[in-house]
Amino acid sequence: MKIPQSILHDRSPLIAKGFSLIELLIAVLVIVLLTSVVSLNVGRGDGAVALKEDAKHLVALMNYVQAEAEMSGVDHGLYLEQRSVKGVDKTSGHWLRRYDQGWAEPRGSRELLAPFVFDENTELWLTLAEYPNVEIGERDPDLRPSPQIVFFASGEVTEGQLEWMTRDTGKRLFSVDWSFFGDFNLLAAGETLDADQR
Repeated sequence: MKIPQSILHDRSPLIAKGFSLIELLIAVLVIVLLTSVVSLNVGRGDGAVALKEDAKHLVALMNYVQAEAEMSGVDHGLYLEQRSVKGVDKTSGHWLRRYDQGWAEPRGSRELLAPFVFDENTELWLTLAEYPNVEIGERDPDLRPSPQIVFFASGEVTEGQLEWMTRDTGKRLFSVDWSFFGDFNLLAAGETLDADQR
């Protein structure tokens, strides 16, 4: 049987082509990347949502450091420092570990226990059981700082409270309260601890 010449010379394909596997994978990858970028921006948000995430992260790290101090049998600590950078006051936190020579940055877990900076639109107030109003100031670079909050190897923690206040209005946004035994509670503005949580 002979095929007519008109069919042989017709340039339109008889079978419709689809996408190749590589093209589909690239399209899916682009969609996933765009979705993750959008969800990160929407999920974290600005303002109170981002601050709450930072506060939750700090509470998780404090729990981790307390467990690390107890398991390693070595005291750990958190040193808060405030310094002016280009006219803006910034508060940072530094994790420390007690060595024979004194307090210094932990040698292990450097990524997890790296220094961190709090939001510059907030002011932090630290209250400890023994010292009602702890001044968070700039440290002398020649001296090794001693932490304000100590996580003892025996499992106890320097009892206290850390509050996030807005710089412009002084309104409390969040606070982290913890007991001598390290029961950490994150509270939003207006929330208080129940009697059974104390």
